[in-house]
Amino acid sequence: MEKKQQYILGAIIVILILVIAGAYVIFSGQTAAAAGATAGTAAGSTANETTVRLGYLPSNGDGLFFIAKEEGYFDQQGLNVQFSQFTDGADAYNAMLANKIDIAGAGTSDPLTFIAKGAPLTVIGGLMSEGQMFITTPQNAQTLSNLSNWKGKTIAGVVMSNGDLVFRFALHDQGIDWQHDVNFLEFDSPTEVIEAVKSGKADGGIVFIPFEQVAQQEGLVVPIYTAQLWPKHPCCRIVAETQYIDNNRETTVKFEKALIEAYKFWNENHDKTADDIQKYVQLDKGTILNSTYNNYFYSSPDPNSDGVRQFWQKMNDAGYINSTIDINQHIDTSVYKQALTEVISENPNDTFYQGLLSDYNQMNS
Repeated sequence: MEKKQQYILGAIIVILILVIAGAYVIFSGQTAAAAGATAGTAAGSTANETTVRLGYLPSNGDGLFFIAKEEGYFDQQGLNVQFSQFTDGADAYNAMLANKIDIAGAGTSDPLTFIAKGAPLTVIGGLMSEGQMFITTPQNAQTLSNLSNWKGKTIAGVVMSNGDLVFRFALHDQGIDWQHDVNFLEFDSPTEVIEAVKSGKADGGIVFIPFEQVAQQEGLVVPIYTAQLWPKHPCCRIVAETQYIDNNRETTVKFEKALIEAYKFWNENHDKTADDIQKYVQLDKGTILNSTYNNYFYSSPDPNSDGVRQFWQKMNDAGYINSTIDINQHIDTSVYKQALTEVISENPNDTFYQGLLSDYNQMNS
């Protein structure tokens, strides 16, 4: 009997040991998991961030994107912005319609051309304006600086390029039939345009910043800037599919807030802006600075809906498109307005942001 009691007591002790050991293992695992979660948060986990897939062009015209990324403005808004590079706007918007990106900043002509074909796209903000130019050889510069001498000439450009259309608008305004009197060649990138002019395949070409600097380094010259033909014309707009904006209103407002703050940085920190741009545009810093801060290009996150509507009308007038679509149904300035209102509320004494509100009221009637 005594032995039996000893066996029972021994079994109870073994069970107690196993229970205590199991509890220790469970507690240790929970503690380690909690510590790991804490460490992950401290290391900058993106678990609570909203992912935005962004399409961009390797141009300082998209500089607000690069600043917002490098200076942490996207992060401050809780956005994990994933960058995808494209060489032209047409590829970017094809990718958007294929659900590969959410937002893009590539031209005004590009998204409007897609809208004219029925694409459900909406403009919500801006990036760059002007910043396009005509390049040619030194010996052709004087002759081709007069658009009336473009008859019978071959002009290279990037497919659906904003600058390409501004020059077609100008030809139309001078009574020149650009569809028959001028031979326009379309290429996929500005570097191909430069090569076409250098090789003699084209008499001249139309590129955008910073590729005018590249062209000049290759011995070409710039006799005409689009800013001379249409001052302050819009270029790259912030565009997304209409349904994406409807379903992600808060995200798009935060995205615009980051660009607004990046714009202030752009204006106040030229040297660091060039550093940020250089991470995405493979040119030397001096070239980027010269191409970014000049009299033929400016940047602004404002949607400039008046300019977009004017661009749409010019596309129809010049015969580039033939559309009865109401373009106002594809412009939503309220996203930018809400973003700007929130930034001003957060920085009530900042005169820079107050100035943006004045600009908004002038450009969005």
